[in-house]
Amino acid sequence: MTGNDLDGQVAIVTGGVGHIGRAITSVLTERGARVVVVDLIGAEVANAVLALVCDVTDSSAATATVAEAYCLHERIDILVNCAGGGARTGFVDLTDHVWFAELNKNLSGAFFFMRAVLPYMLSAETGAIVNVSSISGVIGGLPAKGSDGRSGPAYAAAKAGLIGLTKWAAREYGGRGIRVNAIAPGPVLTSAVMHGYDYGVEDYPIPRMGRTRDMAETVAFLCSPASSYITGEVVKVSGGVGM
Repeated sequence: MTGNDLDGQVAIVTGGVGHIGRAITSVLTERGARVVVVDLIGAEVANAVLALVCDVTDSSAATATVAEAYCLHERIDILVNCAGGGARTGFVDLTDHVWFAELNKNLSGAFFFMRAVLPYMLSAETGAIVNVSSISGVIGGLPAKGSDGRSGPAYAAAKAGLIGLTKWAAREYGGRGIRVNAIAPGPVLTSAVMHGYDYGVEDYPIPRMGRTRDMAETVAFLCSPASSYITGEVVKVSGGVGM
């Protein structure tokens, strides 16, 4: 769906400085949304109405950031949790520090922002939340040739947990006007892939790498009126992997 179907709506995008986050910000802005970009790294983000620096793993900072966005725009219609990332550390070699760090940035941060925006959405009786999970959370890690193997167990566990959190919130708040969905990207052309990972996409049903725009268009659809009867779903944007 194209056009200004999100005209006037206010969206918060966490992890908005990253490759996928930037694409999401761009597409939501194209659709008419006013986007508040949230990231640990301060940077100018094209077309963002506002960019706020926040560590998503800090519960108090998440609450304060959402409150600031609301005070500036007097509404919050959309939340996209895109902050995250992970290492390819194997199961036995995974330290406690890395385990909790990856759970926090991929799962806890999303929970903190969902918890912070929900009172505003519940008051307005409308809202759309989209969590960026991963195909790793669906199939247990995506293999890559010539690398350290699958994406790590902490990342896979956190992204699977994010799917569970998505479905829980969807069941709880659907009757109050709030839809909660997730996307599960497959391999996407980002900085990590540019450093040499080979996912063997020639064997995929759609034999190419995913593009950040592919992810962003799906997120925009799940935020738009075109998906008004969709909640609790995990859309695999993966070229057919994990079907």
